[in-house]
Amino acid sequence: MLITLPQADKKDFPLYLRLINEIKNKIHSGEIAAGEKMPSLRKLAHDLEVSRTTAEAAYSQLVAEGYLIASPKRGYFAGSIVSRKPQKVLPPQKPSAAAIRYDFGNNYIDSSLFPASLWKRCLGHALQNSALLAGYGNPQGEPYLRSTLARYSHEARSVICTPEQIVIGAGMQSLLQILIDVLGALPHTVAFEEPGFTKAEHIFAMSGWQVRHFNTENLHNKLPQLLYVSPSNPYKGRSLSPQGRLDLLRWAQQNSAYILEDDYNGEFRYFSHPISSLQGMSGGQNVIYCGSFSRILLPSLRISYLVLPQNLLPVYNRIRHLYNQTSSSIEQFALAEFIASGGLRRHIKKMRRRYAVKNTLLRTALANIFGSKASIMAYESGLHIRLALHAAATAEELAQKAMSKGIHILPVKAAESSSPEILLSFAGIAEEDIEPALLELKKVWQL
Repeated sequence: MLITLPQADKKDFPLYLRLINEIKNKIHSGEIAAGEKMPSLRKLAHDLEVSRTTAEAAYSQLVAEGYLIASPKRGYFAGSIVSRKPQKVLPPQKPSAAAIRYDFGNNYIDSSLFPASLWKRCLGHALQNSALLAGYGNPQGEPYLRSTLARYSHEARSVICTPEQIVIGAGMQSLLQILIDVLGALPHTVAFEEPGFTKAEHIFAMSGWQVRHFNTENLHNKLPQLLYVSPSNPYKGRSLSPQGRLDLLRWAQQNSAYILEDDYNGEFRYFSHPISSLQGMSGGQNVIYCGSFSRILLPSLRISYLVLPQNLLPVYNRIRHLYNQTSSSIEQFALAEFIASGGLRRHIKKMRRRYAVKNTLLRTALANIFGSKASIMAYESGLHIRLALHAAATAEELAQKAMSKGIHILPVKAAESSSPEILLSFAGIAEEDIEPALLELKKVWQL
């Protein structure tokens, strides 16, 4: 079986869409018969000189549409539900303005890196636990996962805590609602590190809190007693300096305030070792730590956790019976197994290597294509690069122009910046799509 990539429309369609269309053509024409075994992902990627991510994206879409059948441990086979009569297949139409061809958004991960076989084994072990299947789950989170997280967070992020300080939930939104109730005795004002976090701000505002913003370089005694920061991966794309962290902790101690540390993507630092969490640097005092697995494992794995300071535990223990557990007990047990087996540590190490390569590829392509028209603000941590463009348009206008060509980018609301700024995530885009996407952006932006 010979599968090739047509060269037509190379600038208009990403590789995986061209690959999907080629396989569909061969199935419709009868060149690929029903039940015929397809090349493995590794062989297909090797033969076509594309990434495994591209091959997997194409096969996954073909499975979803019924053109292919995925058989565990056997591979992929041509489906039998599609007509095999030779027929003329119309060329693909150009996508509408709403269709995304190149996605620099931040809602994806490189799924080819995920150790699916190990995760399936961990889920299988969890399903054998009859107690998990019969109950609603511990409101605070399964004890096995909390004890595992206490060890893991200390080893990976220097967090200092006991399992009793950990509260597990399905995503940060549900946990923030619990935290708001725990902090009910505080004045209802929270300040977010600029430029803020819209979803979290909305949750606080809907609960009657006043929302403000602050700059970590301008700490003063008029700030509220709760600050929301993301020091390891702030929106600006770089980590807060060690001195900046010490200043923040000193301010919190002097003002009897709490720091809500969102350690989002704290594990992803590419050209030096990850910096310890604020929680660990503080000795576990004055800092409420937030961790999540949506970017480490899968976005669909809705497991996040809070680490509460010891002095907030009495309040939480009085009200925890009011909340149902929002995260699956089965997935909690599976995650605990996954971490305990060393799978998470190995997975993060692998992701760091891959994302470091993508980070470098994107920065190199930006320099070659945009030259002095673009300035990279920061790049050493997280899953995106923040970019300032020397253009007359606003960031929102640039994003709209990009979307008109099927390219998704994220505009940045930066009050102090004179140039429009955008975020480009490299996590979910194929390596071979980076350059054509940037060339298309340069063209549509007329830079």
